Amino acid sequence: MKQQKYNTLIAFLLGTALGTIIGTLLAALFTPYSGEETRERIKTQSVQLKDRVLAESDEFSARIRGVTDTWVAQLQDIADDLVAQGKMTTDEARNQIDALLEKVRR
Repeated sequence: MKQQKYNTLIAFLLGTALGTIIGTLLAALFTPYSGEETRERIKTQSVQLKDRVLAESDEFSARIRGVTDTWVAQLQDIADDLVAQGKMTTDEARNQIDALLEKVRR
């Protein structure tokens, strides 16, 4: 049983290595560009991809910032309303206490 798993693993690794070698050779034989041209194309495309990713990430960050700014403003409004309600309740309670004190003093 162990030997069979070992043989399967070896066969897989050999197949992977052989496939990599054959793929590399075929790519080198059938590429339409020289090695220097291929490297230059890869370099150019990687720079373009990097620039695009940076632009997209800046746009995404701006959108997230806008959404979070809106949330913060909404939460601030809610907090202000709650504070105002608390003050009103405190003022009402103070008025009731003052009224009770007036009755007690009379």
